Amino acid sequence: MSTDPFISSAIEITDEEMRAIQDAIMKRYGIDFFNYEPKSFKRRLQRIYRKFNFTSSFDLWSRTLKDKDFVHDFINEVSVGLTSLFRDPEFWLTFKGVCKEHFSDQYRINVWHAGCSSGEEIYTSAIVWDDLGFTGKVKSIATDISSNALRAAESGKIVQAKLPEYERNLKLYNQNARLDHFFTEGENEIVFKPKFLEKVTFKNSNLIMEEYGENQYDIIFCRNVLIYFDGPAKEKVIEKIYKALKPGGFFIIGFLDSMLSYLDEEKFEYFDLRQRIFRKR
Repeated sequence: MSTDPFISSAIEITDEEMRAIQDAIMKRYGIDFFNYEPKSFKRRLQRIYRKFNFTSSFDLWSRTLKDKDFVHDFINEVSVGLTSLFRDPEFWLTFKGVCKEHFSDQYRINVWHAGCSSGEEIYTSAIVWDDLGFTGKVKSIATDISSNALRAAESGKIVQAKLPEYERNLKLYNQNARLDHFFTEGENEIVFKPKFLEKVTFKNSNLIMEEYGENQYDIIFCRNVLIYFDGPAKEKVIEKIYKALKPGGFFIIGFLDSMLSYLDEEKFEYFDLRQRIFRKR
């Protein structure tokens, strides 16, 4: 028997009801949860029922379609950030080399973290900037659809329990690096030092609905974000990213993103396919 109080007395959700809710989210907001693991998705729907006192799937379905602000609460409960400090250390070593080669002589580097989740990617890149001596010239914007995740990212806080994992990852990137250079330690958490976040702007954003200008960014991270979108939505977001990148700018996706068929080789050079790094032509 489940020990989760949100699940123990929740009403049963059929596959048809789950798909109806996924369809409503997709049609109303362009966010694709159809490929979300079904059992996990149902558990999160049950949590939503309890938290918002829904008595049926119809109540949730109706609220989803009628209340445009509710989607933020929904996403906060359902979305799971695929992130950790120095996730995929080999990528970050490659990324460091790319930045050293292409940006050492550049006065300003503009970066967009699209789907920044709880902030570990931002902290990781800040450590790389510091390693390269780029801290003063990198200006970043970090966006996410989840307001909870965005608040966590902006706080710089990481629970103490993750410290051993993050220390191991950091050593794989640079065996001489020390977390205490970047974090202060509290009772139950570590906190990223504010000086490394001074030039990061945090913004709540829906990738589908917002525009990000033209020729704005040298680097755009969008790692393991587009897995939640269907084909047309992927194409729309990629076009926005293409426009937002400066000529020669780098577009970085995650290892879980299966989207090569959506990247036009006339627009993007496959700069490092192994590490999912692409470059605007």
